[in-house]
Amino acid sequence: MKAIVGGTVIDGFGGDPVKNGVVLLEGNRIVNVGSEKSITVPTGAEVIDAGGHTVLPGIVDCHVHGTYRSRDMRQHLLNTPTYNVLRSTHILEETLACGVTTARDMGGADAGFREAINDGFVIGPRLLISIVMMSQTGGHGDYWVPAGMQVPKRRWLPSPIADGTDGVRKLVRQILAAGADFIKICATGGITSVSDSWDEPQYTVEELSVAVAEAAAKRKRVAVHAEGLDGIRSALAANAHSLEHGWFIDEESIDTMIKKGTWWVPTLALVPSALKKREVDTQWAAQQMGEEEKKEAQINERLQTEQVPIWKEAVRRGVKIAMGTDQSHRLLVGENLVELEAMVDMLGMSPMEVLVASTTKAAECIERDDVGALEPGRLADVLVVDGDPLSDIKVLQDRARLKLVMKDGVAYTNTLGN
Repeated sequence: MKAIVGGTVIDGFGGDPVKNGVVLLEGNRIVNVGSEKSITVPTGAEVIDAGGHTVLPGIVDCHVHGTYRSRDMRQHLLNTPTYNVLRSTHILEETLACGVTTARDMGGADAGFREAINDGFVIGPRLLISIVMMSQTGGHGDYWVPAGMQVPKRRWLPSPIADGTDGVRKLVRQILAAGADFIKICATGGITSVSDSWDEPQYTVEELSVAVAEAAAKRKRVAVHAEGLDGIRSALAANAHSLEHGWFIDEESIDTMIKKGTWWVPTLALVPSALKKREVDTQWAAQQMGEEEKKEAQINERLQTEQVPIWKEAVRRGVKIAMGTDQSHRLLVGENLVELEAMVDMLGMSPMEVLVASTTKAAECIERDDVGALEPGRLADVLVVDGDPLSDIKVLQDRARLKLVMKDGVAYTNTLGN
């Protein structure tokens, strides 16, 4: 048995922190949580002194891309699939190292990644996988380029392209048969697309509804990529479980999301981080394709001037929000918790609300009641940070202040006392 003692415990449910708290662990499970006055540490337990620190649940990131491909298109075409798989292990380990112990992979990771992590051969957060990002022909997930070819991103995966209700039904069934935990499908273009626009609608409501129905038959959910308003409306009409990005929601969309209980995973840090990356890394900026840089700048300006008030209204009215970053080989690797600061600044959420959205609410979004909280019976995923994230949410971004990262009762990082 292990006992984490002396720290201020934030359990993930939003209640008052417990000073001088105790978290008891046995194997890979939490067995008790409370104050030192109410819990006796068993004789012989391994004691981990978190005095002067904050103790939190492991973070749940509901939107990552944990597999690698080169941003340089020429280099990507020269890389072997095996090389890209092996490079992915760095992304996965960095994701765990920054405090994310559970993640929902939005396309790129197949069942092999999930199981290799579960069996301890690869270091990373436990994964829920969608395998591919479903797309219509010419859509956001169709890597067609004007030269007249489709660029294969991850050759070992099935084609993500399907058209019409019969095509969508067949591909959803194939993806689920391959071991997907959920379905990811595109209802709009995207800012990184070569041949489409982020605000154009993709897939009809009928096609999206078929994906939702087929997933539901296997007790699975559908996450919908939608940046522009038309696609957002289509996703909501099709009863999507979660809306990914959803940047251009409007009042009507908020009404619908509240009525239907739709989850929103807003990935707010993505576009500002891309613009910042271009300023400091000229090589990275030089590898852009088409109008990507211009699109990112235009979207960022519109988001900041037009959408922030609507987002804050969505929070005020109670739209269900779960943390997600869209971390990928391109951006935010090992910097996932920057998203928490963006949620405070751009959604107007309190630090406690953001922590809840990143733990228990995120766990609820992915329908995993065994993660995301310091609660008896849940998996022993624990963070210990030097500082108070309720006073300054940015302390979680500082890797040096993240003293303990524990997943399944095993410490990945432990520098307490150093």
